[in-house]
Amino acid sequence: MNESAIEFQNVSYSYGKGTPFYRLAVDGVELHIKTGTVTGIIGRTGSGKSTLLQLMNGLLRPESGKIELFGKDLWEKPKKIREAIFKVGLVFQYPEYQLFEETVYKDIAYGPKNMGLTEGEIDARVHKALRFVGLEEGILEKSPFELSGGQKRRVAIAGIVAMEPEVLVLDEPAAGLDPQGRKEIFENVCSYQSTLGKTVILVSHSMEDMARYANELIVMNDGKVIMSSSSHKVFEKRELLSSIGLNVPQIAGIMQRLKEGGMPVSESIFTVNDALRELLPLLT
Repeated sequence: MNESAIEFQNVSYSYGKGTPFYRLAVDGVELHIKTGTVTGIIGRTGSGKSTLLQLMNGLLRPESGKIELFGKDLWEKPKKIREAIFKVGLVFQYPEYQLFEETVYKDIAYGPKNMGLTEGEIDARVHKALRFVGLEEGILEKSPFELSGGQKRRVAIAGIVAMEPEVLVLDEPAAGLDPQGRKEIFENVCSYQSTLGKTVILVSHSMEDMARYANELIVMNDGKVIMSSSSHKVFEKRELLSSIGLNVPQIAGIMQRLKEGGMPVSESIFTVNDALRELLPLLT
């Protein structure tokens, strides 16, 4: 059994305490995120996903409860919380708006430089991160502001990857990208996970992306974790997901209709690749 990379023990966090705008964003959350997995977090807007991510790397401190990072209390030494940011790299939604250096190289090197690495180590990290996100080295001396939207997104992700965090957390990493761009971003992130054995946590509104890339899924609703299991088991709970405004991947609906039409196929198919494996023998 995988050890927990991150563990939440009855964690709560609220905004606007003592004001008319008070909102309990995370409410008594218990969860375990296994090391070496790709874990997806799904839920409607306002369900607490982004707050959960910021609690994971110490940007927010829980009002109650405890968070453990690889078995150690994240907030045991508050003055050293900065170290958590190097261990849990968080890529915000639309991270390209966080680019600020005059060259791509300097932007990617910013995190490793702040870690106190040598120039040689920084240079190696920059080139390695660039390869992980699928960019050519000729881009390094360009201004990040001259790049396309998809290239900016990759540079921003490379800046976090260059710190080689034990846990890479991405909030809607493919938002606004075309289908090919989405595919490349997710495949590059999964390559990072499989090559280095790191832990990856993804938030996405796309159930297709979650079915294809996430091993485990955490389902949030109104600040609570209402389900946590393998992606396959979560997507089998269609009625529960529907009750909180979430859907299963579209391919699942197609397979269900085929079964209702008399084809001997499984209803528990949630990715296009699995559907092809199921259907091809029936068509030959």
